[in-house]
Amino acid sequence: MRHQSRFDLDQLAARGLLTTRPELLQRFGFEQVRLAIDETPYGLALEAAGALLRRFDPESIDLLVYGGTPGAAAFHAPGAGDARSALHSLGRFKYPGTRLQSELGLTRASSFAVGELACASLFGAIRVARALVQAEGLKRSLCVASEFFPEDAGREALFNCTSDAACAVLLEEGAERNRIVAQAQVTKGYYWDCEGSREEIVASYFPTARHVIQEVLDRAGWRPEDVAWVIPHNVSQRSWEILLGLLKLPRARFFDRNIGPNGHSLAGDNFINLADALEAGEVHAGDRLLLFSYGFGAHWSALALEA
Repeated sequence: MRHQSRFDLDQLAARGLLTTRPELLQRFGFEQVRLAIDETPYGLALEAAGALLRRFDPESIDLLVYGGTPGAAAFHAPGAGDARSALHSLGRFKYPGTRLQSELGLTRASSFAVGELACASLFGAIRVARALVQAEGLKRSLCVASEFFPEDAGREALFNCTSDAACAVLLEEGAERNRIVAQAQVTKGYYWDCEGSREEIVASYFPTARHVIQEVLDRAGWRPEDVAWVIPHNVSQRSWEILLGLLKLPRARFFDRNIGPNGHSLAGDNFINLADALEAGEVHAGDRLLLFSYGFGAHWSALALEA
């Protein structure tokens, strides 16, 4: 990724970007994260979407759904001092979704934006796109997410180390691979204040995650033993060990190789991991995949895919 540097946990601690001791985060499975230096959330979104569209005609895209850093903030690098002033002018009406539509040449595509889902934004974008594909007979939809932490915001969220990233996903009607079988989301607005409700969120995370995952399996008509792979969001290895123990998926393999080197990218861990698993030849046609993500706000999202 352009203009991006890797930082290990000791370097992050030396910069005052962690609240937890590096050795504890290492035990949770983290090694390093990627920080955008002079890039913007919009720049990474454009790069990710552009790379995907090299394989498709831009005029074949019917819908663009953007999720992630909203409004004018998407056009500013993490340490830029003029981001706040843009919100007090007509700059507030400069939107990354419509700019992507223009710069990518998606002349036939209408544009929507999905906000307030945090790490579940790409799941939300896919949910909206899938519904519109089914309701309006659309053929192809492009979902794009890009998310940064501000320069002075630290690099840790509830014992998880975060990276700057963007991710793009194409939905195509009648696709033969990576077919969406079912999707489920649970939102608990009681936890809207993620700082004030920190302890309550930790307590509710596992039982609610188990519930939404069971719901998506029921909607897919799958039994736990049908799941071949769990494709995760890159929160701590320890939290996944607990959740997998609760789920009792006897045959499922867990794709965890990106947690250490990449950390938790808010924009699309699951789909970055899926792309890597497919490229490595570890996921095969017909495999039943379980994807799960949690986003502050608070949203638990799960997706059942047939590879």
